[in-house]
Amino acid sequence: MRHQDYPPSLSGTSAHKVDPEQWFDQLPLLAAQFLAEHHRPLVTVSYAQSVDGSIATRNREQLRLSGHQSMVVTHRIRAACDAIVIGINTLLIDNPLLTVRLADGPNPQPIVLDSQLRIPLQARLIERSDLSCWVACTEKNDPERISAVEDQGAEVIRCRRDRQGRVDLPHLLQQLGERGISSLMVEGGGQVISSFIEARLADQMIITIAPRLVGGLPVLDRPAVNNGAQLYLNSPTYQPCGPDLILWAQPQWQDP
Repeated sequence: MRHQDYPPSLSGTSAHKVDPEQWFDQLPLLAAQFLAEHHRPLVTVSYAQSVDGSIATRNREQLRLSGHQSMVVTHRIRAACDAIVIGINTLLIDNPLLTVRLADGPNPQPIVLDSQLRIPLQARLIERSDLSCWVACTEKNDPERISAVEDQGAEVIRCRRDRQGRVDLPHLLQQLGERGISSLMVEGGGQVISSFIEARLADQMIITIAPRLVGGLPVLDRPAVNNGAQLYLNSPTYQPCGPDLILWAQPQWQDP
């Protein structure tokens, strides 16, 4: 079997378990080196799930899984990263602010993946006064709709379409790199997480596991790997955090 190597900037740590505190300390330098070498941000996929892998109820209602202590860690990750991205479905359901409230540090640049530009003009992310929201859509969108979104203070990033007609993630990450974004936190939802993993654009995985059984929607909304490939989480670190367990690991794909 052929193993996909880590990007060179991560290869030095690929054989070692991640120390969470060292990760926070080292991220700025590691992300800057990664951007210089790969011309895209270093991507950290971080989300909370139940023991049975659910991230939402079956009818897609918001599901609060993390305890307070693990939420503090999540907000530290937000503060450590230059930008944070969610999908339009998460915005429509949760209408989040994506700010740092439980930890010290700056708010990350909010980004919404919104291929068809469905974002409500009254969304809280658009109404934020500290940072204008960046909305990533495909090039095939109504210019009047783009103008309406930008008139509310948001900034629209036009991206190529992938084969499914969605925002092409490599093109988006290239544009983010050109804007100086060196570290990106992917927080959800399932379709966005699946897309980054499927495109092999996840460099670090931080998964909070809550001691609950939900029987809801799984984190992966489709197979994350194809053609017999398998995804392994390499050299995991397990961090107890209140009632939760946080898994830190680097993804490694194995091709048949």
